[in-house]
This record gives sequence, structure tokens and C-alpha cells, in this order.
Amino acid sequence: MPLLRTIWFYATAYVLRIFDYVKIFWYQSKRSIDRSGVTIEYIRIPSRDQGRSIRAIRYSPVGATGPLPVHLNWHASGWVLKRLGLDRHMCVKLAKDLQCIVLDCDYRKAPVHKFPAAHEDTEDAVLYAIANPSLYDAKRLTVGGSSAGGNMALSISAHLGPERVKGCFALYPAPNVCRISEVDKVFKCTDPNYHSGIIIPNELMAFFIESYTNSDEDTENPRLSPIRYPQEKFPKHVLIACGSADSLFESCRQMLDHLHDGVDEELRTTRSFLSIPQEAHEFNNFPDASASVEWRDEMEEAAKALIRASWSS
Repeated sequence: MPLLRTIWFYATAYVLRIFDYVKIFWYQSKRSIDRSGVTIEYIRIPSRDQGRSIRAIRYSPVGATGPLPVHLNWHASGWVLKRLGLDRHMCVKLAKDLQCIVLDCDYRKAPVHKFPAAHEDTEDAVLYAIANPSLYDAKRLTVGGSSAGGNMALSISAHLGPERVKGCFALYPAPNVCRISEVDKVFKCTDPNYHSGIIIPNELMAFFIESYTNSDEDTENPRLSPIRYPQEKFPKHVLIACGSADSLFESCRQMLDHLHDGVDEELRTTRSFLSIPQEAHEFNNFPDASASVEWRDEMEEAAKALIRASWSS
């Protein structure tokens, strides 16, 4: 990449992060959180690279003993935005209501770190949990995330397979990361009326993809585009949720169709799609209407049900 273009990518990422910090602070200050009953710790997870670790926030139910079920979460970012802790409300709720450990994990960001850096960090985080049976019950391990984090949750669930990952919750993920030239074709908003969230401009979508990928060939790798994994690689329990006004909505529906391809009726039931009417991307993080708050809460309840069901499979 030419030097001037590299500088432009770095500068654009920096500006986007500043605006994002302000927006997150404004919206999160409106939502109270009851941390009682949950211990919150900042930890470091070993990575595959000597001398480098992965930041994470561990949410544990107070008083619980022995190895507990573990759910790993990855935040939305476009692989660019620095947002560890964005999902703390849901992480507290999951840890408290399910009496499980939640690992809210960070990952390396573009444009400094290209594919597969972030995806490798998700794998390292899951393998860390599996390698510590005194802390985590790896037989009840689930993953989840939103947007880019949802992409990586789907990806790692198929990459490691259903024997190791029992369930996956993906909120408005990007299951089909396309070539830059195909962005306008793949990402379309078919419902312009919405209560909350953002309609991602295709120019911004292209920026995120180009920031993270090394070349168009990366988009053909199933780790980046998990819709390319055979459906049998995915867990029995998968929940995909997306707002009808999200430009990722059609891709998410296509992902569900892929998960249902050639499967029996049981898998058609345990692999499901929650269509959220008149909501756009990140409606749960930036709610501007009471309906959005209600759908956010319903979506979180659906995630809890998915995780519970995964433990018994």
C-alpha cells in the first residue's frame, strides 16, 4: 500500500475512534448497571506470540465455586474501533443470571494488524479457556459477539468445531465479507425506516474491509467469511439476530439458510434467526426509542436461552 494511502487509513481510523468514544460515552451514561453479585476483573490472556497477551474482562458470579460454564464475547468494531467493555451490561447480565463466567475479550485492530490477526486472537482466547479446566468448564463453552465480533464468533465456532464450541450467538454479524468491488451489491438496506442504530454507509463498510484485509483473496477464506464453512462445522445451537433496517440483514438471512442446508428438523429449530423489526446496526448500543430498548432486552433474553440450551447438548 502506498505511503500516503497508509497514512490516510491510519488518520481515518484515529478520527473514527474519537467520534466513537464520544458517542459511546453519551449513550452508556444513560443506562445504569447493577454489578451486585458479579466480580469484574481485568486479565491478560496468553497469545501465540511470545511476549504478547490479549486484554480481557472476566465477569464471575460472586460465591460460585469450581469450574463454571464459560461464554466468550467479542465486541463490534469493524476490526478498527477500540471498544473493549462496550458490552459490559450484557456481560454482567449473563454472568449473574446464568451463573457462568463471561470473558469479554479484546483483539488486535486494523489498520495496524491485518487479517488474520483478530481471528487468531479469538482462537487464542478460546484455547486459553479450554486449557484451564480448574477455572472453566470447557464442556459448556459458548461464544458470541456483535458485528465484526459476531463474524469472529461464527468463524471460531466452525474453525474449532462443535465438539469444542457448544453454541454461538451472533448479533448483526458479517458472515460474508466481500471484495471491495462487491460492497454495493452485498450490503443493502432494504428497510429505510428504523427506530435506532445506524445505517452503515457502503463507503465506511469498504473502509473497514480494506483496513483489515491484505487483498481481495482474503475474503474467500472461510475464517473471514464464515458462510464459506460447511454447515456441519457449526454448533448445534446457533442464534443470529439482526435488525430489518441493517445493511447486514440479508447476509444474516443467507447465513441462516446456509446453516439449514440439508439438516434435519431438530437443527432447523436449534439454529435460529431473530429478525428485529425497524432496527438498524447497533440499535442495542445506541437506542433512541423505547421499542429499541424492549428489543435489546428481548435479544439478550434470547441469547441467555441459547446459552442454556447449548450446555445440555
